[in-house]
Order: sequence, then structure tokens, then C-alpha cells
Amino acid sequence: MSTDNSLATIDYIDNLYYRTTLDFSKGSHFEVGQAYAQAIVDTLPTFGATVDNFLYLSAKSAPETPELSTLITRSYNLISNMPQQYKDEMAGMITIFNYPIDKLGDGILSSNELLVYEVMHDVIDPGSCSAAAVYGNASATGSTIVGRNFDWYDIPGTSELHNVQIYLNNDSTYDIVGIGFLGQLFPASVFSENHISGALLDSDMKQGYFTTVGANSYPSDFRYAFEHFDSIGGVSYYLLGQQDTHSYIAFLADTNSAVVLENDLEHPSSRGLRTSSSVLRDGATWEIPNTVVAVNSFLLPGTTDEFTGEPSNTKRFASYSSLLSGDLLSQGSINMQDMQSIMSYAGSDGIAKNSGAIYRATNDYPTLQSYILDMGSLELVANFGPTSGNPPHPTYTQVFASSPF
Repeated sequence: MSTDNSLATIDYIDNLYYRTTLDFSKGSHFEVGQAYAQAIVDTLPTFGATVDNFLYLSAKSAPETPELSTLITRSYNLISNMPQQYKDEMAGMITIFNYPIDKLGDGILSSNELLVYEVMHDVIDPGSCSAAAVYGNASATGSTIVGRNFDWYDIPGTSELHNVQIYLNNDSTYDIVGIGFLGQLFPASVFSENHISGALLDSDMKQGYFTTVGANSYPSDFRYAFEHFDSIGGVSYYLLGQQDTHSYIAFLADTNSAVVLENDLEHPSSRGLRTSSSVLRDGATWEIPNTVVAVNSFLLPGTTDEFTGEPSNTKRFASYSSLLSGDLLSQGSINMQDMQSIMSYAGSDGIAKNSGAIYRATNDYPTLQSYILDMGSLELVANFGPTSGNPPHPTYTQVFASSPF
């Protein structure tokens, strides 16, 4: 099948990650999706086998251990509610990934399995992440500096899929960058030409999954919000207005500030934006101006409590407090290198629940990706971690020296 190579380009950078460009200004969403899938096959012939194994092991690791047929049904429910342009992109991709037999672990990616991959954060219980930001007087650059760690199940082959994806949209839609895995249309980390960034974090689901019938994919909502809104207020208002599959945390930042959107669907009257000065639930305090952090727990009063008695959250939260306050006390402000050191903190053993490790170096959901982003310049440095078994300390590489837009 012939596709236009200019619609989707993929480059492999320093044997660490892919840099992908999807150019929607030159073709339809269907055509770009088709070209993207063909470019993946041409660039990484083992992609199908790697993703098939990734889904197989992720499903086995998830607490619910869902059957593939259930995952497929849930995925179709979510896709049916997406904007048409996103449906068209997936329709284009499955003209290339069109294997008709659905079986995880067989080394072949079927069209239905690809669709599960696109919404895996909705249908397979995700891992564990954290984030931090400094802004105002606390930032040495004068703009917000964001640090984000993406933690997932320790699955061989994941390191083959690291991807930084540029979406060149038409004039009615903002250009964005997504940081995630090759082939994903809805990555869990995003920033836009408007100098707004967002990162999705899991928050334990005491009630489990909500129904996918009539619900949206929250990473799809995330991409849409950054493509269509030009402020934290607009992004958060849109996200809080959607019906999603389960609760989540969104870490949002612009050049001047950062906030944590705590979208607790189990307690909708208590959900909202947490700032550096917000009143927190009993047992949690934050007294560092111009900074905000997030672990895998809601902290606003009245939300689901995954903080009290959860050492992986309470100890990481304490680590962030100690590290940020220590740097600010000794230096007065925090720069990009300082934030790298904070996000690299591995405690004594690389395990969050034992030593408050922020960078999870061994088991306990190892850190697959870690990045530092300056919201003013859009300079981006990142660590793309290998599996199985991460190194004890990450090594950051420069992805963008300035704005990619």
C-alpha cells in the first residue's frame, strides 16, 4: 500500500528514543494515521511483536488481569466517543496493522490489539508516577521548571518504544508534543506551542474501573485539551467536564505557575485544582511557596484517601519536600540541573515504599521515562530508561534545546 512519506517521519535518536513528526497540515487524519503505521513498520519491523508482548505482560501484571476480549470491548466503547479525527487516525493505522486474529502473546499485533494499545491507560490499570514544579522566585530561569517521572510495570522490550512525537496541526488546532511510546496517539505527557504542559498520573481506584459505556478515554481528552485550549484554565475546565473511565491526576504547568488537577470521580464535589497554597487533607502539609508536587494520591480534603498509610506516597511526598526545601534554602532557587537531581533521587534502595525513592531504580514500578522541561524556552532533557532493571541513576540527554514549534 502506497503512503505519503512526508505525512509521518520517524528518526531514531542516539539509540535511545524515536522522534516522530505527524504532519496534519499536509494530509487528512486517516492519511496521516496510515502513513504513521507504515513508517513504524519500515523503521521498527519488530514493533508488532514488541507491543503484543507489552500488552500481554501489562494485562498479566494488572490487578484485574482482564481477558483480551474484555479489553477489546472496552476499547471500542471508548473509541466510539472520540472526536472523528482521532477515529480516522486509528482507521488509517489498522489498514497497515490488519492481522485478524486476536491473541496476546503470539508475537503478532492484530488490528484490535492495536486499538487496545491506543487506550491502554484506560483499560489496563497503569503504574505509578510523580511530578514536581518550581516557578516564580523558586525557579532560576524565571519560568516554571517541571520534572516528571513515568513509572510502569517492568516489562522487557519497553525501552525499544520510547518516543517524542510532534503533532503539526492545521491553523485551527494548536501544535503539541507528546512524550510516550511509539505508535501511541494519546501519550501521557504533553506540551503545546502555548507553553502549557501536562502529565497524567495514576491515583489508586478504590471503586475500581467505571463503565466504559458512554465514557471517554482520558488520554484522548488530554490530547484534545492541549490541541484546543491555550491556558491552564481552559485545559482544566475541559478535563473536569468529561466523563472518564476512572479517576486520575493531571499535573499542569505554564510559564508562570503549576497546579495539580485532582479528578476524583468517586467524590466529584471535592475534585478540583490543587495549588501550592491549597489546604490539604489531614496528615499532609506543604509549606514551600512557588512549588507543587504530585505523587499517586489525591490531597484535597474530601477526596479518596490513598495517602494515609500508603508509604510509597507519603515517603515520596516527604522526599520531594526535603529535596526542594533543601535546595531552596541553600541556593535560593532551582535550575534545570537541580531538578534533574531531584527527579533522580533513588533513596537508599530505589524503592518508593521503603526509602521514598522518586526515581525507582529496581522493582516497585521502575521509572521508564524521566524528563525536565523549562516552560519558558521549552528546553527538554530526558532519561529513557531500559528494562528489565533500571540503572541506579538516570542519565539525561537533551531532546530540545529550545521550542520545537
